[in-house]
Amino acid sequence: MNRFGVKLGRHALAAQLALVGMALVCAAFWPPSQGRMLLVPMLPGAANPMLVRAIDGGAQLLGSGPLPGSMVVTGAHAALAVALRGKAVLILAAPPVLCGGPAA
Repeated sequence: MNRFGVKLGRHALAAQLALVGMALVCAAFWPPSQGRMLLVPMLPGAANPMLVRAIDGGAQLLGSGPLPGSMVVTGAHAALAVALRGKAVLILAAPPVLCGGPAA
Protein backbone atom coordinates (compact mmCIF):
# COMPACT_ATOMS: atom_id res chain seq x y z
CA MET A 1 0.00 0.00 0.00
CA ASN A 2 1.35 3.44 -0.84
CA ARG A 3 1.52 6.44 1.54
CA PHE A 4 -1.78 7.82 0.26
CA GLY A 5 -3.57 4.57 1.12
CA VAL A 6 -2.14 4.53 4.66
CA LYS A 7 -3.23 8.12 5.33
CA LEU A 8 -6.66 7.48 3.88
CA GLY A 9 -7.01 4.36 6.03
CA ARG A 10 -6.15 6.31 9.21
CA HIS A 11 -8.63 9.06 8.40
CA ALA A 12 -11.34 6.56 7.51
CA LEU A 13 -10.87 4.78 10.84
CA ALA A 14 -11.03 8.09 12.73
CA ALA A 15 -14.19 9.08 10.85
CA GLN A 16 -15.85 5.73 11.60
CA LEU A 17 -14.96 5.97 15.29
CA ALA A 18 -16.35 9.52 15.42
CA LEU A 19 -19.61 8.37 13.82
CA VAL A 20 -19.96 5.48 16.27
CA GLY A 21 -19.34 7.88 19.17
CA MET A 22 -21.95 10.31 17.89
CA ALA A 23 -24.46 7.48 17.48
CA LEU A 24 -23.89 6.37 21.07
CA VAL A 25 -24.34 9.90 22.41
CA CYS A 26 -27.55 10.35 20.38
CA ALA A 27 -28.90 7.03 21.64
CA ALA A 28 -28.08 7.91 25.26
CA PHE A 29 -29.84 11.28 25.14
CA TRP A 30 -32.77 10.43 22.84
CA PRO A 31 -35.90 11.40 24.82
CA PRO A 32 -38.20 8.58 25.93
CA SER A 33 -41.84 8.56 24.88
CA GLN A 34 -42.81 8.75 28.57
CA GLY A 35 -40.65 9.48 31.61
CA ARG A 36 -37.84 11.74 32.77
CA MET A 37 -36.66 14.41 30.35
CA LEU A 38 -34.20 17.26 30.48
CA LEU A 39 -35.43 20.56 29.03
CA VAL A 40 -32.57 22.82 27.95
CA PRO A 41 -33.39 26.39 26.86
CA MET A 42 -31.19 27.54 24.00
CA LEU A 43 -31.74 31.28 24.49
CA PRO A 44 -30.95 33.38 27.58
CA GLY A 45 -33.99 34.15 29.72
CA ALA A 46 -36.10 31.38 28.18
CA ALA A 47 -36.17 29.11 31.25
CA ASN A 48 -39.31 30.56 32.88
CA PRO A 49 -41.50 30.60 29.75
CA MET A 50 -40.19 27.11 28.94
CA LEU A 51 -41.25 25.79 32.34
CA VAL A 52 -44.72 27.36 32.13
CA ARG A 53 -45.32 25.84 28.68
CA ALA A 54 -44.00 22.43 29.80
CA ILE A 55 -46.33 22.36 32.82
CA ASP A 56 -49.22 23.42 30.58
CA GLY A 57 -48.26 20.45 28.40
CA GLY A 58 -48.72 18.06 31.33
CA ALA A 59 -45.15 17.85 32.62
CA GLN A 60 -44.31 17.59 36.31
CA LEU A 61 -41.23 19.41 37.53
CA LEU A 62 -38.69 17.16 39.27
CA GLY A 63 -35.94 19.75 39.75
CA SER A 64 -33.29 21.82 38.09
CA GLY A 65 -30.96 20.22 35.58
CA PRO A 66 -27.16 20.15 35.37
CA LEU A 67 -27.00 22.93 32.76
CA PRO A 68 -27.83 26.60 33.45
CA GLY A 69 -31.58 27.15 33.11
CA SER A 70 -32.31 23.48 32.42
CA MET A 71 -35.10 21.58 34.17
CA VAL A 72 -35.76 17.89 34.77
CA VAL A 73 -39.40 16.99 34.21
CA THR A 74 -41.46 13.87 33.82
CA GLY A 75 -44.22 13.52 31.27
CA ALA A 76 -45.11 12.45 27.76
CA HIS A 77 -42.66 13.45 25.03
CA ALA A 78 -45.39 14.03 22.43
CA ALA A 79 -47.28 16.45 24.71
CA LEU A 80 -44.08 18.31 25.62
CA ALA A 81 -43.06 18.57 21.97
CA VAL A 82 -46.43 20.13 21.10
CA ALA A 83 -46.31 22.52 24.08
CA LEU A 84 -42.76 23.65 23.28
CA ARG A 85 -43.11 23.75 19.48
CA GLY A 86 -41.52 26.81 17.94
CA LYS A 87 -39.44 27.55 21.04
CA ALA A 88 -35.67 27.16 21.24
CA VAL A 89 -35.75 24.24 23.71
CA LEU A 90 -33.94 20.90 23.49
CA ILE A 91 -35.84 17.94 24.90
CA LEU A 92 -33.37 15.25 25.95
CA ALA A 93 -33.41 12.10 28.03
CA ALA A 94 -32.51 12.78 31.67
CA PRO A 95 -30.01 10.06 32.63
CA PRO A 96 -30.04 9.55 36.42
CA VAL A 97 -26.23 9.77 36.49
CA LEU A 98 -26.30 13.37 35.18
CA CYS A 99 -29.67 14.54 36.47
CA GLY A 100 -29.84 12.76 39.84
CA GLY A 101 -32.33 10.29 41.23
CA PRO A 102 -33.53 6.89 40.09
CA ALA A 103 -35.24 6.43 36.74
CA ALA A 104 -38.99 6.99 36.91
